[in-house]
Amino acid sequence: MFDKRITILIITLALGLILAGCSTSSSNGGELALSLADAPVNEIAEVNVTLDEVQVKRDGHSWETINDFNDQGGEFRINLLDLRFDEELLGQKMLESGNYNQIRLILADGNELTDDGELKSNVVYNEDLDQESEGLFVPSGEQTGLKINHNFTIEDGTITRLLLDADVREILNSRGNSNQGFSLKPTAINVINQVVSGDIEGRVTDEDGNAITDQDVIVEAIGTDISTVATTEETETKNGEIKPVGSFRLRGLEEGTYDIIAYIEDEGTTYQSQTLEVEVTAEEVTKLEEKLTLEETE
Repeated sequence: MFDKRITILIITLALGLILAGCSTSSSNGGELALSLADAPVNEIAEVNVTLDEVQVKRDGHSWETINDFNDQGGEFRINLLDLRFDEELLGQKMLESGNYNQIRLILADGNELTDDGELKSNVVYNEDLDQESEGLFVPSGEQTGLKINHNFTIEDGTITRLLLDADVREILNSRGNSNQGFSLKPTAINVINQVVSGDIEGRVTDEDGNAITDQDVIVEAIGTDISTVATTEETETKNGEIKPVGSFRLRGLEEGTYDIIAYIEDEGTTYQSQTLEVEVTAEEVTKLEEKLTLEETE
């Protein structure tokens, strides 16, 4: 039986919601666009989430629906791991200007089944692990939703873009010793302002130039709480670009200069890469020409 406690320590997940208010001829509002993104998870083949609605709340007002997927023919089910290097638009809508303090996702119950007999929201293990899929739950997710508390402002003629960054090492909790599934904690989601932040994309290999496929390689921006896991399989993006094994993307770094590093901790032995200094530009993806190369440390 695979130890789910270890899974929680090694998995990294990023849920991204981009909120964008754009300039219009109106003097009392802007447009809000929400998208979804994710970072790789090893040991896990799929993290499926089924959404019914996406909503936001303005101070002193009721919840406002940004997108009701039932109006478009049904719920929206997506494997978050398909979005390692991409984003998925969840909806967009003109909003009144003002201060907003919450975002929430209304999820299908983890016990509900799709027409194909699959759990609507679940975690699926890799084939080499002797473990079946398990349900993914949000307490009252189908009623009150996965709530993210964050204050943001929609202003006339300005752009507001937020990234919700969720680390599964904190957000994905086991609900029991076996067959109890996982639950999501919204308090583990960090909100990043994308107007002043960018991403770093690169690749990690060993000394011989080969990607590491049997262990999780953590990539981290030193001095921040932003990290991810290098992929252990080839990945194709929406536009057909092939990302080789060992690729990574650090999302949501505020504009500035960062030192990044990759490492593995394996039963007391540490493998670590050189440190690369990277300049991050807001709203851009900085692609590294130099690879991070792992070597055993003394």
